[in-house]
Amino acid sequence: MTEQTSSNSRLRVLSGMRPTGKLHLGNYMGALYNWVKLQHQYECYFFIADYHALTTDYADPSLLKQNIFEVAVDFLSAGLDPNLCKIFVQSHVPQHAELHLLLSMITPVSWLERVPTYKDQQEQLREKDLATYGFLGYPLLQSADILVYQPHFVPVGQDQVSHVELTREVARRFNYFYSPKLVVVDKNNTSGVVAEPDPARLLLPEPEVLLTPSPKLPGTDGRKMSKSYGNSILISAHPSEVMQKVLGMSNGGQRPTQHDPGNPDICPVGDMHRLFSIPTALEHISSGCRTATVRCDECKMMAASSITHHLLPIRNRREALEAKPNMVWEILEDGAAHAAKRAEQTMQAVRAVTGLSRDRSGVRVGRQTLSKEDASRARDLTTFKDWWDIAPPLLVRNLRSRWREDILPTGKALKPDAEGVWITQNGQRIFVAAATQNGNDEAWKFSVKPKSYEILVLLCWDKSYFLHDFVVPQKLYLGQWVTAKKRAGKANVDFSVARENGRYFLHLPFFPGIDITDTEADYQPIRTY
Repeated sequence: MTEQTSSNSRLRVLSGMRPTGKLHLGNYMGALYNWVKLQHQYECYFFIADYHALTTDYADPSLLKQNIFEVAVDFLSAGLDPNLCKIFVQSHVPQHAELHLLLSMITPVSWLERVPTYKDQQEQLREKDLATYGFLGYPLLQSADILVYQPHFVPVGQDQVSHVELTREVARRFNYFYSPKLVVVDKNNTSGVVAEPDPARLLLPEPEVLLTPSPKLPGTDGRKMSKSYGNSILISAHPSEVMQKVLGMSNGGQRPTQHDPGNPDICPVGDMHRLFSIPTALEHISSGCRTATVRCDECKMMAASSITHHLLPIRNRREALEAKPNMVWEILEDGAAHAAKRAEQTMQAVRAVTGLSRDRSGVRVGRQTLSKEDASRARDLTTFKDWWDIAPPLLVRNLRSRWREDILPTGKALKPDAEGVWITQNGQRIFVAAATQNGNDEAWKFSVKPKSYEILVLLCWDKSYFLHDFVVPQKLYLGQWVTAKKRAGKANVDFSVARENGRYFLHLPFFPGIDITDTEADYQPIRTY
């Protein structure tokens, strides 16, 4: 059920960035620089998060579309290749919003209120009214952004690991409610068993964190680089602008005079050199700073030169792209089409389990059965053959779970009663028994509590790993069952199903076999009206 493995066998990566305008060096080194490398190794989806921009700037979206274009151009200029990765705008793939809405139905409000950045950003952005659901729910939208693509990894720096944990928690909760279940032994459970999501069939697999280098890159004033602080250097900046910005950088309060030595390890300009300068230049300024043989303005000019050299091919590509704006939009639309196709695979499965599928499955009038092809697929348990040798109680529970989820017609609503017993809407008691083929014999052995059941459902799993399900109404076995119960007393009623000359017979003690062949997969006796 999980679709994490891509068609080209590469592991999948997903990440996005808010469109706040042209990107600066902090955006570039913190994320984009690593994305360019990742696209050669993984199946990558990179998006421009315009919905997220509205969570804080909803009052004035006048620059949103321009900012989207600027970020797209910077993505491409920095080296993202639409032939190697999918680049798109978040709102152009409606499955993001759809999954966000569905996840909001199951996510506790307290989970969102405890997100560290929730109160931090409210404090930092006091001038904005952030008492909105959109702002409270933006971490859940991030979860939907990720989970709709079922990525293996989300690339983040060490300080962002906690942000992905909410996504993992949300996926875990969704899978608890909706993913197919597997019955397993649980020593902490009083019954000894518990139903939990089947790891092989998770609808929303939990993504892993992909730790990527996040180098220290301060702004020109020594604080974190941010356009809101006015201390950023754009990756599209002209060389003269780069020089002006770097010459105005703080040296961390060191070297009151140029004759005083400094420490480049605690200087913002030194951080720039470590990222952009060649080793010989870095060695020169490091030694010169400590011995006061290199002036701060000389050090800054060298840093500006190194930055400009690194950004030159990015600026050249940007100029070429700015001359072809239609090509940029076409790349985004093509990326959105590919992303929507992948996202829709997830949403089809999600809609099906939440009752929102757009087909008519699950709506039945009168007796409805699976097509021969679907029935054969549902009953072929080859992929579950590792169940064959597990403990009988656990095997029985697994087969019952499989029967209830994938074989029982969806129009047959059943209410759990006791172990292996279900009740229909009109009060019929149904007992579901399961067994594997007995040795080399064409037979299946059962042991059932001596009670009255309107219907016996006998699940016979044969050596070819095909499951035969017989729906045996009481009228076929009532007389023999009453006698068998009296003989058994307080013990279980032991009986078997045998395959004889291609037909199936129910054998109760001391009685001839009852032909139940025609009851296979016949759910008409289970009435729900």
